[in-house]
Amino acid sequence: MMLIKKIFIFFIIPFIFFNFSISQEIIIISKVDNEIITNIDIEIEKKYLLLLNNNLNKLSEKEIFNLAKNSVIREIIKKKEINKLFNKQNEKINNKIIENFYKKLGFDKKNEFIKFLDKNNIDFENLKEKLIIEGLWNQIIYSKFNNKVRINKNSIEKEIINYYNSKDKKYEYNLSEIVIDIEKDISSKKKEISEYIEQFGFKVAANKYSKSDTSKFGGKIGWIKYSTLTKKIKNKISTIKVGDITDPIQTSNGYLFLKLNNKREITEKFDLENELKQQIKYEKNRQLNQFSLIYYKKLKKNTNVYEDK
Repeated sequence: MMLIKKIFIFFIIPFIFFNFSISQEIIIISKVDNEIITNIDIEIEKKYLLLLNNNLNKLSEKEIFNLAKNSVIREIIKKKEINKLFNKQNEKINNKIIENFYKKLGFDKKNEFIKFLDKNNIDFENLKEKLIIEGLWNQIIYSKFNNKVRINKNSIEKEIINYYNSKDKKYEYNLSEIVIDIEKDISSKKKEISEYIEQFGFKVAANKYSKSDTSKFGGKIGWIKYSTLTKKIKNKISTIKVGDITDPIQTSNGYLFLKLNNKREITEKFDLENELKQQIKYEKNRQLNQFSLIYYKKLKKNTNVYEDK
């Protein structure tokens, strides 16, 4: 039985993310429990994803469509869980979520960001809702799993001291990631992803394959000091050049590909307290991201997602 149904309308569609004000045929694409996903939702999400990574224009229309559809499904599942656990929201926290987002895109002030959105025909208030969903999801993960994070502070401190006592030059690295959650043999998936990167680039591959929240930003992690990386990642990063991609690195929940975008020498004075704080934060976030993937996977398994075949 075909899921897709058509509804033809002759009115302006209100309260949607982008400004559609023309007569348009609405097609039901998918359904998450009792919530439908239409072609309008997909078009909205496509423009949002292209805003974050215009390299997606390299993909076929079908591939962009599937990326947008899967992104909408994730958002609905997360929103349903948020509605169960949050009776009311904190406006101060919500504003901080928005600020972090537009600064990540390179804007210093909110009004500059809003002007940019207006030029791209994007409604700020509706974008704000999407970002708040991601922010509240992170709060859920923190509250549920923070007490399960395991960090050996003494071991980290010892490793940092040994590193800075060595005579080698000290570097920090600009990294991007692709996180996949398969448990079977990685060789065939590695070949598939490598060929895809060769054709479309790492950013587009991150959008398509990565399960991490960084996927919408083309897998971008940003600048990280060598001393904050895990031993397994250090061993891989130290063997590649700028522009190269590591072999798959096994994690507790799958595999990780890293791209070395750039590196630079650290010249400032060593501060053990600050270095320790940074590495503990990085390791905590890494573990929480793993818990986030596992928790979402569990929620999706218990959700009825109907899609047209």
